[in-house]
Amino acid sequence: MAGKIYGVGVGVGDPEDLTLKAIKIIKGSDVLVCPRKDQDKCRAYQIVKQVIPEVDEIETISFEFEMIKDKVRLENIYEDIYKTVKKLVHDGKVVTFLTIGDPAIYSTYSYIAERAKKDGVETVSISGISSINACANRLGINLCCGDEQVHIIPNSESVLSALSLPGTKVFMKSGRDIIKIREILLGRDDIDVYAVSGCGTKDEICYRSAVEFPDSGEYMMTIIVKEK
Repeated sequence: MAGKIYGVGVGVGDPEDLTLKAIKIIKGSDVLVCPRKDQDKCRAYQIVKQVIPEVDEIETISFEFEMIKDKVRLENIYEDIYKTVKKLVHDGKVVTFLTIGDPAIYSTYSYIAERAKKDGVETVSISGISSINACANRLGINLCCGDEQVHIIPNSESVLSALSLPGTKVFMKSGRDIIKIREILLGRDDIDVYAVSGCGTKDEICYRSAVEFPDSGEYMMTIIVKEK
């Protein structure tokens, strides 16, 4: 009997954001896939562990999902991960990927699910609270109203061009280039700038202007830019 692959969003840091459905799926899994080899440093795994202490009893395989831009190398990494998961599924195992935020937004799981679907393997995505939603709510601001647009920018390489887009701009994983981004944003007087570092964790810091930005930021830092 064939198994199944789940992609479960676990939120961004606050264990209380883990959904009831996510908890149910994780507890019913035969194997968990952890996005870091060191589980003690894996945010997704540690979020789950605070809610499900017995998660240690579930078989867990860990991969180091490298942050590289070489598409050929990335495809090879995804293929290797999928081969491992595919064998487990064919053995009848329920395999669950633990995903920070929501599996539908820039998750490694989506690349594995794409391969699985081509092979006729059943995949199911379980929604989680994304950093986009979590950060906006931590700041107490709305992302959009009326016919206002929202644009999600996956990195900081296109800050200048992105700022020309109408509506709200959300820059994800911006911490590494925080100085460059800060300088660009400080040069604009027609926008309101917000950011959250370590959202949902004990190290969470909220910023309400680019002036407040530090000289170095957490990799997962999210910046929200709204038109005045």
